Amino acid sequence: QSKALGDVLVVGLIPDSEIKRCKGPPVLNEDERLLLVDNVKWVDEIITGVPYDLSPQFVEELFSKHRIDYIIHGDDPCLLPDGTDAYAHAKKLGRFKMVSFTAVLLL
Repeated sequence: QSKALGDVLVVGLIPDSEIKRCKGPPVLNEDERLLLVDNVKWVDEIITGVPYDLSPQFVEELFSKHRIDYIIHGDDPCLLPDGTDAYAHAKKLGRFKMVSFTAVLLL
């Protein structure tokens, strides 16, 4: 679904330490997730070390340095430990798109 929204699909890989801090222990460790994403035929590029909290500064880096047009995430909530939306800044800028998480799981 994400690949269909643009020409190039860049996937941000969040490190284990960030996932533990915000959600608890990951199901797959960082190396396993990298191997998995690296083998998805629709993925053109992977950015590692992506923070779970997409701060305004990091969002600007994505848009300028990595030339990303939109940040895309499934329709499942992505909340920080304080309950705020991790994608709030990208949404405020109008540069966030959502794909159906449920439909992907059912395929």
